[in-house]
Amino acid sequence: MKRQDLNAVKNFDFLARSFARMYAMGQPVNIDAVTGNMTEEQKQWFQEHYNHYCKQAQRARVKELQ
Repeated sequence: MKRQDLNAVKNFDFLARSFARMYAMGQPVNIDAVTGNMTEEQKQWFQEHYNHYCKQAQRARVKELQ
């Protein structure tokens, strides 16, 4: 997201990490509902970060279960 307030970016990042962790723990996450009121630019940014954190959280979860 270009020229966004630093707090907004931190908030979106926190949400992306939190929802990714919930997903990795097996909880249902409706990303369309989460991003429903975001601009297209915000949705794209959020989705990229969410996907990245999902991969990280799933790898960590697999390690926990081993």
